[in-house]
Amino acid sequence: MTHGQPDDVQIERAGEQASPAAPNDQESVYHEQKVSWLELFFDLIFVVAFDQLAKRLGQTTGSAEHALNLAALAEFGLLFVAVWWAWAGNTTFAARYGNESRLYRWGTLAQLISLGMIALTLRGDLSDTGPAFALAYGAGRMIQAGMYWAVWRRGGEGAAFAGRMVLAFGAAAGLWLVSALLEGGSAAQIGLWCAALLIDVLTPVLSLPHQRRALPHEGHLPERVGLLQIIALGAIVTEIVGGSRQQALGWPNLLPALAAIVAVVALWRLYFDQARALPLLGARVEGRVGRMLAWLYGHLPFTLGVVVLGVGLGHGLAAAGAAEDALSQQLVAAALSGALLTLAFLRWNSLRVTHRFFPDRGLPALLLGAALAAGLAFVDLDTVGLHLAVAALTVGLALIVAGDPVTRRLGRLEEQVMERLERGQLSAMEDVPAGEGAAQRPGTAAGGRSSDTSA
Repeated sequence: MTHGQPDDVQIERAGEQASPAAPNDQESVYHEQKVSWLELFFDLIFVVAFDQLAKRLGQTTGSAEHALNLAALAEFGLLFVAVWWAWAGNTTFAARYGNESRLYRWGTLAQLISLGMIALTLRGDLSDTGPAFALAYGAGRMIQAGMYWAVWRRGGEGAAFAGRMVLAFGAAAGLWLVSALLEGGSAAQIGLWCAALLIDVLTPVLSLPHQRRALPHEGHLPERVGLLQIIALGAIVTEIVGGSRQQALGWPNLLPALAAIVAVVALWRLYFDQARALPLLGARVEGRVGRMLAWLYGHLPFTLGVVVLGVGLGHGLAAAGAAEDALSQQLVAAALSGALLTLAFLRWNSLRVTHRFFPDRGLPALLLGAALAAGLAFVDLDTVGLHLAVAALTVGLALIVAGDPVTRRLGRLEEQVMERLERGQLSAMEDVPAGEGAAQRPGTAAGGRSSDTSA
């Protein structure tokens, strides 16, 4: 199959879309849902957003004493969660209700404008840009509320969940728009932002029963999430190149830059070696929506850790003294530890979906790696030593996870579940034998299935 092109062409009436099956349905009604050009464009806007956030963190985390500025870190974290959630709102809508309808296309085009305004306001001080950021974000949330309202008004299986999202997005949008009238960066404005984000986070958790009739596409959502991780990992390379430009080009600078790039490649391998669709398949087969949400929510700290890691590595290369080295070292240690800990959680979440015991060595290796990464903050290392240590740790973990038979078994299990779902022959995860299978290819969905291919 040519990447990005369907194997065959199916002509359907305008406006008709296959609806996802309810859990335990025996008849297969699955269809392939590829990522569209519009979705790729939408995701690429986050290259700008992540770059703006990275520059913001790099400019504000250090005080005159070169210590971590906790207030600046908290502000960065709040803005990052808001940006990530703007992406998640669009992505999950497309995965639930399709990405080819006029509703999605026009709604996403409108969101692109609001997202562009969000990216423009990310670098400035909130005292100046806070109202504009709130206005742009509130407008984006209103657009998403309108899209869910259209789904609710149309009725059908996903209408109940869509109705709850209309209320949630509408309430959150109202808080964002009201906060635009307040003083930029004030405690009242930040408090309204936190309340709005809390509504967004809690609504899917409190609507678990309704989500069983509006499950996201088990092939499309992992692909969109994977694309965002590629964007975040690419942002590390941008930070590495930008940091290297601050120093003379020579081996003292090239060696740590090369080590950082090797670490990025290892992190890519660690992420894409995971069986990324199993939690969504478990939700489809058995209605276990909580594990699917745990999978989705778990990507927030991973993406955050990757972006912060890029800032730490880039500033280490640009550092001109021991104090700056120490600050970068703290960022790198915390970010890498958080990213590895999140990978361990994602692996554990996939393991528990299978209802099987696997003698896994990848999970304890990731947990140990997270502890070792955190320990880097307490060792006196210069930039070269730190980057070499990070590269050695991530490469070692990537080799352990890639060589673990459990990684191949999880991939084979995911492939078999997908194949049986296509034939409508699966009612529970226990119905599928956990065979050894072929080795999983990195960069594809587990089990050798291309990440843009689903039932």
